[in-house]
Amino acid sequence: MKRGRWFLALSLLAVGLTPQGQGVVERIQGFYDGTRALKGQFSQRVELAMGQVEEARGAFYLKRPGMMRWEYERPEQRLLVTNGSTLWAYTPTDRQVIVQDLKTAVSSIPFDFLVGAGRLTDQFVLRQVSLHGDSYRLVLIPRRPDPHLSQMEMEVDEATLYIRSLTIQDPYNNRTVMRFSHLEVKSDLPADLFSFVPPPGVKILRAEELFPR
Repeated sequence: MKRGRWFLALSLLAVGLTPQGQGVVERIQGFYDGTRALKGQFSQRVELAMGQVEEARGAFYLKRPGMMRWEYERPEQRLLVTNGSTLWAYTPTDRQVIVQDLKTAVSSIPFDFLVGAGRLTDQFVLRQVSLHGDSYRLVLIPRRPDPHLSQMEMEVDEATLYIRSLTIQDPYNNRTVMRFSHLEVKSDLPADLFSFVPPPGVKILRAEELFPR
């Protein structure tokens, strides 16, 4: 995976922007508001506008407020960890970790509502809600211009409200599809999952020095 590329319908019930559609969003938001921690597995497919396709998979851990850990296992090992304020991007094969203030990192809006850092209705305009078989499909547009995000589609299990997939499209027609499986709601997760201590010999790089503004 290139550096920098790190979230048949059986039936269709279009509810669009009706109160029913808004109610679906509130149910989803309410479920994740009440979820303290979540873990599972993910697969990621990046479809670049130029035709290239990049795929990866691994495990993830989320904990409110604002903590995430993404363990990429294939095609190579990578680790992305944040404690809510600092972001560590570790590449074992390069023996280096990039450290960055989360506030200046690439937008993480698609995952903000999962970790208590935002609300769907505050960050997105709901364009459509549909029921496809046993899953809700939401189409959302960011309320503010975002260079990394022009539209997000979310597939949510109707019964459990677990997110099955997120499809993120940027203004340049690049698409990232993330599918989630083996989800487990947890009462808590260890705090050390969301911190990073570089192994001996690993070079520490500051993002502001690598990518000056």
